[in-house]
Amino acid sequence: EDIFLMLLKQVFGGLFNIMLWICVACELTLAVIFEKDDTVTPLILSMVIVASGTLQWWTELQAESMMESLQNMQRTELVCVHRNIFQGGRKVAQEQWIEPGDLVPGELVVLEAGDKIPADIRIVFCTEGAEVDNAALTGESLPEARTVEVEGDGVAVHEAHNVCFFGTTVLKGRMKGIVFATGDDTFLGQINETMTQCARTRSTLETQIEHFVHVIAYVAMAVGVLSLVANLMSPVQRPIDLILENAATAFFAQVPEGLLPTVTISLMIASTRMVRRKVLVRKIDAIETLGCVSVLCSDKTGTLTSGCMTATDIVTHADGFATCRCTENEWAAPVQNASVLSLAQCGILNNSSKPNREGVMAGSPTEVAIMEACTRVFGDDRMQYQEQNPQVFEIPFNSETKWMLTIHADDLQPGAFRMVLKGAPERVLAMCTCVLNESSTVELSDQRRGEINTHLHKLMSGGRRVLCFAEMRLDGYADDFVFEGSSPEKCNFPMAGFTWVGLIGLEDPPKEGVKDAIAVLDDASCKTVMVTGDHPTTAEAIATRIGILKEDELANLPEEIREYTVVTGHQLAAYVPEGDGFENGACSEEQMEFWRKTVQHARVFARVSPVHKRVIVRAYQQIGGAIVAMTGDGVNDAPALKAAEVGVAMGIRGTEVAKEAADI
Repeated sequence: EDIFLMLLKQVFGGLFNIMLWICVACELTLAVIFEKDDTVTPLILSMVIVASGTLQWWTELQAESMMESLQNMQRTELVCVHRNIFQGGRKVAQEQWIEPGDLVPGELVVLEAGDKIPADIRIVFCTEGAEVDNAALTGESLPEARTVEVEGDGVAVHEAHNVCFFGTTVLKGRMKGIVFATGDDTFLGQINETMTQCARTRSTLETQIEHFVHVIAYVAMAVGVLSLVANLMSPVQRPIDLILENAATAFFAQVPEGLLPTVTISLMIASTRMVRRKVLVRKIDAIETLGCVSVLCSDKTGTLTSGCMTATDIVTHADGFATCRCTENEWAAPVQNASVLSLAQCGILNNSSKPNREGVMAGSPTEVAIMEACTRVFGDDRMQYQEQNPQVFEIPFNSETKWMLTIHADDLQPGAFRMVLKGAPERVLAMCTCVLNESSTVELSDQRRGEINTHLHKLMSGGRRVLCFAEMRLDGYADDFVFEGSSPEKCNFPMAGFTWVGLIGLEDPPKEGVKDAIAVLDDASCKTVMVTGDHPTTAEAIATRIGILKEDELANLPEEIREYTVVTGHQLAAYVPEGDGFENGACSEEQMEFWRKTVQHARVFARVSPVHKRVIVRAYQQIGGAIVAMTGDGVNDAPALKAAEVGVAMGIRGTEVAKEAADI
């Protein structure tokens, strides 16, 4: 929007400003027509109105400038495309690097790990085990696999595994794809389009001032008319110009000219203080609304949690199975437990993450998390250990086997190789016959298998993603032996009889300070609700840990109420109203009853779509009578951010769509 048009709106727009300008016009009319000499009053009032509007305009302009700085930090880099050119009368494919904005449908795009996807593309080639981060679109904290296989007719485009979407990131592998949508035609663009069609919810300050201005207008007009009538009916005969001046004075006296600058300056001071706390206020009246919020709807991934996978737990066997937190001293150099050391060795050897130019580990978030955790055990010796055990063969992870295998030579023992298997616990465990017990092995009996499964289920119920590690020693092979095969049936080496080493549990952990912040909100009678696209089990586990769900309260709830505490998108689908809200008979009585109970009892909404998020916000506003704040960072949060009285986006991690929709 043109900055001068924004200034004109601030100075001349709004009911209260219009009322003040009417006062100025009346004062000037009296001064000109009846030749009065009081031009100071309208001049000062005009200056007050212009100054107040200019201050608010300047504050919001500063916020927009800082927004542009954030956007410049996140510019997408040049994109590699293959284009056909004519050389010597022949069509030749040539690799070119172009701006993302220059892409058109039909282009062949080449993407590597770490690249941001510049458009919606359909994959025509990708390496085995390629993964993308769709958290900005779906809220899912785990990476999603990508393949070239065409999905069936019943699968929606945004759920297809052979499609990548604009705004997401390639985490692992290399892929080529055909652009089929750019700009507003992309999945992200369509969400943005639906968002622009929704009117922004007015702040409480706007509503209160408008109500106040209506009251003042009625009172001022009544007082002005009564003064006019009283002057006309007075036994003392007065000239018409004096009667009009008296009536106008009585009218103007009811108008609080100082209200506008007082409110504007107060909000500007608050906005400046917020900037010192790294909070950028785009609409300064949102500051006042923050103090009125009664329900906070918050996204999970990247908002309540760090948005970064972290290894949190390990399970090993040393005269019995035990779970250990990765933050404890047992998981830090120097390690005395041989079982823990072997697990760390497996995590370092069977790992596809690599250091980038800055020396930071890059790759799949899961692989990076495992590497960082295992590096704590080795410290400075990690690189040396990898060099002593070079990888000579690999079977990459794929969706059918659900495991990854690497084989490493041992420089200290010629002819000896070490196989390391990593993958889904049920698949890896089925290939094991022994359990590592310190520096020896014991048989994997049914009892021990049951104990492993008990620890596994405990971690999974806590919202962890669990990977299992196993190993096998190969002796008597020639140093130049060529390992071959892509599955257990095709390998020229044994693929049974592995030794179980341990489990590593990973999660996207809560941000530091979140639990305390939610406790403060509870004390302020503000209800916190988690609204996420992630899995219900993960969402419920995180909500319990940060205090949104309280186990003691849940235990005392009747069963018919407890089922409303965690609500899924599948449950919501049948009760979504037609249109943008619940007014004017948009819902049946059955739907209204469901939403009444949901608004009253729900604390977690999981596996919800962007449309669901907006409907949830509307339900709290229109059925619960609440003033709602929404926090989020992804594209899937944008419609809800705009629908809420206060939309709060994450500045650095947040997507551009989310930041454009937000007030703060």
